[in-house]
Amino acid sequence: MKVFASLKALWLGQLPLQEAFWRYTITYDLILNLAATMAALTLVLTEAPIILAAIVHFLPLPYSLFAATGTWRSADRYEGNPSLASTAKIAIIIWIGFWLFF
Repeated sequence: MKVFASLKALWLGQLPLQEAFWRYTITYDLILNLAATMAALTLVLTEAPIILAAIVHFLPLPYSLFAATGTWRSADRYEGNPSLASTAKIAIIIWIGFWLFF
């Protein structure tokens, strides 16, 4: 149940910005995207249908958008330096864009 409570807090923007950004958006998303990219490349190398490789590549997208949304909301609630919140939002956009096209 702790996992669901953490994910709910992330979605609502109730986690500290640093935790939402570094743990959920960067670390977990990096692991998921690397695994999906490696699996997709393996499918391409084994000459599987390209549509299957594309589907596998984009499987982490719902989580990526979920984590990005929660982190964005945490940035909106951040009470520290406003430039850190703005930087986190810019980094989120770059991060999601990178994984969409990598």
